[in-house]
Amino acid sequence: MDSQFEAERKYALAPGQHLPSLAALAIEGPVAQHELVATYYDAPDFRLTRAWQVIRHRTGGTDAGWHLKLPAGADRRLEVHAPGGSPRVPPELRARVAGTLAGAPLVPVAVLRTLRREQQLLAADGSVLALTCTDQVRAEVGGRLQEWREAEVELVAGDAALADLVEAALAGAGIERAGTGSKIARALAAAMAAADERVIGPGSTAGQVVLAYLAEQVGVLQDREAGVLVDAPDSVHRSRVATRRLRSALRSYAGVFESGAVRGLRAELRWHAEELGAPRDAEVLAERLLAATGELPEAARTEVAGLLRAALGRTHAEAHAALVASMHTVRYDQLHLALARLLVAPPLADSAGHPARKVLRPMLEKVIGRVRRLAAHAAARPTDLTRWHEVRKAAKAARYGAEVLVPVLPSAELLRSRWEAVTEAFGDVQDAVVAQQVIGELSWQAVTEGRSRAPFDDLRHHQDRRLRDSLARGRKALAEALG
Repeated sequence: MDSQFEAERKYALAPGQHLPSLAALAIEGPVAQHELVATYYDAPDFRLTRAWQVIRHRTGGTDAGWHLKLPAGADRRLEVHAPGGSPRVPPELRARVAGTLAGAPLVPVAVLRTLRREQQLLAADGSVLALTCTDQVRAEVGGRLQEWREAEVELVAGDAALADLVEAALAGAGIERAGTGSKIARALAAAMAAADERVIGPGSTAGQVVLAYLAEQVGVLQDREAGVLVDAPDSVHRSRVATRRLRSALRSYAGVFESGAVRGLRAELRWHAEELGAPRDAEVLAERLLAATGELPEAARTEVAGLLRAALGRTHAEAHAALVASMHTVRYDQLHLALARLLVAPPLADSAGHPARKVLRPMLEKVIGRVRRLAAHAAARPTDLTRWHEVRKAAKAARYGAEVLVPVLPSAELLRSRWEAVTEAFGDVQDAVVAQQVIGELSWQAVTEGRSRAPFDDLRHHQDRRLRDSLARGRKALAEALG
């Protein structure tokens, strides 16, 4: 990845208008023609473009690849280049604009095809002072096509005085500065104006509300991706939750999309969630069991804690290595490309255009109805923890489903908090079940090695108490949530 400062000025050209000869200012060098195709990336609300920041992938010309442009003063920008092999925005470019993105996702927002005529302006010694470009631009934004002509003057070894002389010569030929400072700003002008009117609120459509929620979760996945790869604190956890939220929303509100349109995407999200889950589960177990060793006699505490750290440390390391390997696959890239396509060109059903309050609330009630049925099934055999685990999974769908409705339904926040209490309590039950399994394995290992199993029995009893307390808490929270 390399960077350089770019100094250029853009000028509007009328149909059939061409740049005048600049031979009085410099030696006019050879002419080259290029066909350029650039895909531009931004957040759905175009916050990068509004901040004069540009990320694009371009083919053709002499600098094909990924480009990031950042403002650096009048007529100047810092341009950062990255190799063009990746199908997705390189994480180092996203990191440069993380402050502007503030967690929003990057998606393709426009494709610009440019037929460029480029000419060098040379000094007497043959060095290149500047480049002049005449561009025929064809822009596609959301299926809408625009065409225009413009010119660029980019300084190479020349200075601002040369740029001023060129500008004066162009003005003399009736060519004035362009109204916008970049092609993408011109291409996106109408889309940005429309985005300003799409603030999510009580009057929003079902499609707008669901897509805004999905976009937030995709943003988390992109924002935390680099941290997941190096196992940065909270990155795996946040990414796992975002993946679950995506999958849950696509299932609970599948009726907003064309029939079967998101089924395959849900399956791929499940795959990624499982890859994220293995290292996260080991991490949670280690925290839980190491905290529990504080109740053991001091003599046993150190030994048991060491065994736990070693066993769960190995499990975590192996699981994280498998996760990283999965993130360097075509399958993983295709998942992210599919998520971007979903946000840019969602396969919406007719129901998506109706008010969210009327369309989404019945869908959420259906999700809650499933929890109610599973709760009755579990209550019929209250010692069957597998049944309560199914209740927990259904309650998560209700919790995330309520989250989607928070911007448009006043009561949704209360629903969300009640279902959160249910899932947290039953999550503790599940953690206790898994913890007991790990304790049992370590206890067996201790016995086979001639050591006492007593401290492991103490840990198992501790987890059993937590399990019973959590189950009672979960059943009480469930009753409140179901009303």
